[in-house]
Amino acid sequence: MANALFSGIARFLVKLSSPHPAWLAMDRDLRKLMTLFQSLPPPEKQAPHKLRRSYRMSTSLWDEPADPSVTSHDETIEDNLTIRWYSSAGSNERGLVFFHGGGMMLGDLQSHDQFCRRLAARRSMAVVAVNYRLAPENPFPAGVEDAIRAWNHIVEIWKSRNKDMRQLGIGGDSAGGYLATLVCQQAIKSGLSVKPVAMPAWQWLLYPVTDLTDNISESWRVYSHDLPLTNRMMHRFIESYAEREQLALPEVSPALADSEVLAQMPATAVITAEFDPLKDQGIRYARLLKSAGVSVVQRHEAKLPHAFIHFSRISSGAKLGIEKAISIIDQICLQARRTLPGQIEKVEEETT
Repeated sequence: MANALFSGIARFLVKLSSPHPAWLAMDRDLRKLMTLFQSLPPPEKQAPHKLRRSYRMSTSLWDEPADPSVTSHDETIEDNLTIRWYSSAGSNERGLVFFHGGGMMLGDLQSHDQFCRRLAARRSMAVVAVNYRLAPENPFPAGVEDAIRAWNHIVEIWKSRNKDMRQLGIGGDSAGGYLATLVCQQAIKSGLSVKPVAMPAWQWLLYPVTDLTDNISESWRVYSHDLPLTNRMMHRFIESYAEREQLALPEVSPALADSEVLAQMPATAVITAEFDPLKDQGIRYARLLKSAGVSVVQRHEAKLPHAFIHFSRISSGAKLGIEKAISIIDQICLQARRTLPGQIEKVEEETT
C-alpha cells in the first residue's frame, strides 16, 4: 500500500517537472526526475543518518517491486558482519557476491534488496549481499576488510557445497564496484590485515569508483549539480572515508595499482553511465585492464545517470539498461568457466 502511494506521488511529480536544459540528451523520463533534485536540500550538507534514511526510501520508491519468486535469509558472521543470501527458483549454480553502492557512507541490505532479487531471478543464480561498515563512523580500511571477510566466508560455504569456483563472481554498483575491485586486487598483493582466500572468477562493475584522487577529469568537472551523484557529493564521501595522504594508495584507489596486479585481474564487465562524475574513472579503469591483457566487456549507457539501477519503475530506458547490464554476466561467467588459469581469451567490447 505504501509503495503504491509513493509510486503514485512520484509519477505525479515527474509529470509536473520541466526538463533541465543541461540534461536534454538524458532519457526523457529521467531528465524530468532530475529537476526534483533542485528542490532538495544539498545532500553534501546533510547529516549521515538523514542521508541514509533518504537513500533507503528513494531506492524503494523508484525501483520495481521485489521479485516474489526469490527467497532470502540473513546470516551474521564474524564481528557482527551481516550478509543476505538470495536464492532464485532456478539452479543457483552461479553465484554473485554483491556490494551495495552509497559512497561508503550510505546503503545497506535493504537499499538494494529489490535489485538483488531481480539479479537472482534474471540469471537464475545465487546472490549474496554484504552489509559492510560505513564511514564516517568506520573509515578506511573497515569497509574493505569487511568485504574481504565476507568474501572469504562465502567462498568457504561455496566450496563446502561442492560448487564450481569458476561460477562465483563478485560485483557491485558505485562504491560496491569499488569494493569488488579491491577484493580482486588484494588477492594478488595484500596491504591490509586480511587477505582474500581466492580470486573471484569474474567481476561485474556498475559505474564504479576507481580513483579517489580524481578531481580533474571532464566528467568530474561537468556533473556538479541536479543529479543523483555530483562531484560535491563525492567530495563529501571521500573526506568522510579516507585521509588525504591515503588517497593515492592502491588499497584506496584501485586504478593506481601497478600493472603486475592489473594483469592478474579476472574477466571483467564495466558498465558506465553518461551523466555521472565517475564516468571517466570507469572508462579509464576498463582501458587499464585491457592494456594489461585482461578480458573486458565494456558498456556505456549514453542516456542514463549514475544510480540508474534504482529507476526501473519510472523509466523504460533505465529498465532496459539494467537488463543489458545483467545479461553481460552471462558473457563473463561463460568465459570464466571455459578458461583455465593463465591466458584469458579476448571478449569484444560492447558500447552504445
